[in-house]
Formats: sequence, structure tokens, C-alpha cells
Amino acid sequence: MTTPVTDASAPLRVPMSRVYLLALIELVTLGALVTPLVVSLSLKVLQIVPAAQKEGALGLVTALGALAALLANPVFGHLSDRTRSRFGRRRPWLLAGALGGLLSAAILTVAPNMPVLVLGWVLSQVAYNATLASLSALLADQIPEEQRAKASGIFGAFGFLGLVPAMLVATLFAAHLPVVILAMPLVAVIIIVIVCLRLPDPPASHTAGEQRSIRQVFAAFVFNPFRTRAFTLVWIQRATMQFGYSVVSTFGLFYLMVRLNLEQTSAASLTSVATLAGAALNFIAAFACGYFASRRGNYTPFVVASVALMAVSLLLKAFTDSTAVFWISSLLAGLALGAYYAVDLALAMRTLPLGEEGKYLGIFNVAKTLPQSIAPALAPLIVLIGGADPISGGDKNYAALYLVGTAVVLASLLTLPGLRGVLRRDAYERTRTELVRIQAAAVPANRQEIV
Repeated sequence: MTTPVTDASAPLRVPMSRVYLLALIELVTLGALVTPLVVSLSLKVLQIVPAAQKEGALGLVTALGALAALLANPVFGHLSDRTRSRFGRRRPWLLAGALGGLLSAAILTVAPNMPVLVLGWVLSQVAYNATLASLSALLADQIPEEQRAKASGIFGAFGFLGLVPAMLVATLFAAHLPVVILAMPLVAVIIIVIVCLRLPDPPASHTAGEQRSIRQVFAAFVFNPFRTRAFTLVWIQRATMQFGYSVVSTFGLFYLMVRLNLEQTSAASLTSVATLAGAALNFIAAFACGYFASRRGNYTPFVVASVALMAVSLLLKAFTDSTAVFWISSLLAGLALGAYYAVDLALAMRTLPLGEEGKYLGIFNVAKTLPQSIAPALAPLIVLIGGADPISGGDKNYAALYLVGTAVVLASLLTLPGLRGVLRRDAYERTRTELVRIQAAAVPANRQEIV
């Protein structure tokens, strides 16, 4: 069982305005990071490679971006744990990530070929994962247990809400790709600078800045999944849910072109509007479920309901060429992810090892960003399974893609038995009290050994 974070250094309650400031960073960062996966990268790929190669090219770009996310998030979480500056531990990385994201967006805008496109997307993943890792650690630093489910819901709502301005830009300026690519990264820099000026982030203690060797940086990747069993199960649960949603959303543009025979501009506009509608339901579900989860303290019903809704969304898309069912599927996916986001971060914070919050939340963030790249990377292989598509008759089997997504999402339910000790607040409080007692009893023994 993982040693959870204790609340000894956290305030009993913090103003909700602080939660909203943190969530605002989540909004602009995920808006800048996810928008290319929904629209921009697909359109840029179509500019660079022949249409027949579009799935493979998009898969290559996103796979390399996924690798960058896998490396960057835990590293920057680890570095933020050990950063010692007058500006604080987390804020330097929040700002550096936003500025790096804007630079990478400029590279994506002018990319004339696949290597430059890959470079821009890899840099984008590195930069924004630096921001996300530091942001999650800041949340764990400052938000007490009693407010974490509500904060998790707000974060989930704002993270998805970040797609709203981005998708509006994509809809209004579908013929002006540079505007679509650059708009959210520029907004992210402005918002993060303003928020960091208002956000408390006390400098770390002297010991927090020690031992920043290369070996210590690579230690960010080393953790024992058996010692941190509950954390590992929550990580798997989030990754499978995010994989399912990424299957629904990322290949939506190509799905409309293949299944509904829409031309590129119409498909891009419909994808953007459907994503906005899903974002609205996600926002409502995350807020409402976060409120009720905070009151109940039991996260199990929210996890089960979100998994069921996501599975239905994927199954609907697997066997239809109807615009109406496409809409229903998109809305259900947004509702499902909103309900899940209401509890997933709060659940993860119940499983963090003491003193390594930034590192482990960095690893946890990989479960959110990695599937957004892994799903489109695997999709070109999955659509070759089983021959022709049973609905469109085309050579790319989109039914297989959505059935695989359904199976992955349903597999997340297998994590629930191993999370009994943290899914309910009363069980978690008993476990935490016992662990704190054991830690307190061990302190004199440790000191005696040192002497």
C-alpha cells in the first residue's frame, strides 16, 4: 500500500479562488496541448503528405510526441520538487513550459515537412508537460484532503473547458491554420504570467534543492509499482479512460471523412462543434460530480458510471454512419470523462508517497497525456484488423478501432478491488491514521541508528 501524503503542512481549508486560479492554468495548458490532437495536426499532416498516408503520418507524429510526454512529465515533476529559487518551486516551471509551448507552436505553423512537424510536436509535449507536472504538484502542496474531490472536479471541468476557445477558433478560422495553431499557446502565456503573479508558491527549504545530479533526475523514472500499488492502479485506470476518449475524439475528423463522406473543411467544422458540445457536458458533469463526491467521500459510483458511459459512446461509433449517432457518441464521451475527472485527481492524491508529490503527480499526468498520443499512434495498425470496414466498406476498419477502445475502457474496472482502501474516505482515513502512527513510531528508531 502506498504511503499517502499527510496534510500536516497543508492548511485546513484554502479559498476557492486559489483553486480556480490553478484550474485556469489547467484550462489554457490543456487547450493549447489537446487542440492540435483534435484538429491542427490532422490538417497539417494533410498539407504535407498524400491523403493515402495520412493515418500513418499522424500516428508517427503522435507516437514520438507520446514518448516525449512520457519522459518530460515525471522529470519536471521531480525537478520542481527540488527547485530552490526566490520565485518558488513550481512557478518557474509553469512559466518555462508556457513559453516553450508558444515556441513549439510557431515551429508547427511553419513546418514544411514531416521532420520539422515532429520536432515541433515533441517540443510542444515537453513544454506543456513541464507546466502540467508543476501544476499538479502545486495542487497537492496547497489543497487539503477535504477539498480535493471538489478541486478535482473543477480541474476536470476547466481542463475540458480549455477546448472551448480553441475549438471556436478552429471553427471560425478553419481556412487559416496558423491562427488555429497559435491562438491557444499565446493565450496560455498571457494567462500563466498573470496567474503566477498572484499565486503563492513559497521557496523550498534548503534541503529541497540538494542532490540535483543527473542520477537524481533519472530517478524520476524509478518507482516500484508494487510498493506504490494503489497509485499504480489509479494510473492504469486513468490511462484506460483517457485512451477511450482519445479514440473517440482524435480520429473524429478522419472518421467523418471516411464514414460520412464529408469533405475536409466540413469535417473539421463538425469535429470542432461536436467537441465543444462534449466540453459543455464535461464541464457540467465534472462540477456536479465533484460536488457530490466531496460530500459522499465515496468515489466508486462515479468511476463505474463514467466507465459505462464511455464504453457505450465507443460502441455507438463502431457501428454507425449516422451524424445523429456521431453527436450522441461525442456527448456521452464528454459526460463520461467529466464524471471521471471529478474524482481521479483526488483519488490519486490519496496514494502519493510522502515527500515525492511532484514526481508521482508528474508520473500520474503521463496517464492523461500519453494515451492522447498512443491512441492515434496505434490506430493505423488497429484499423487494419479484420479487413474492410463493415459500415463504409473502406479498407480502414474503424469498427475494429472503436471495439478495441471499448475493451480497454472496460478493463479499467479490474482496478477497483485493489483500490478499496482509498475509494472511500472512511477507509482512507483509517489507513492514513495507521500509517502516520507507524511513521511517528519509526522516527526515534531512525534517529538512534543515525547516532
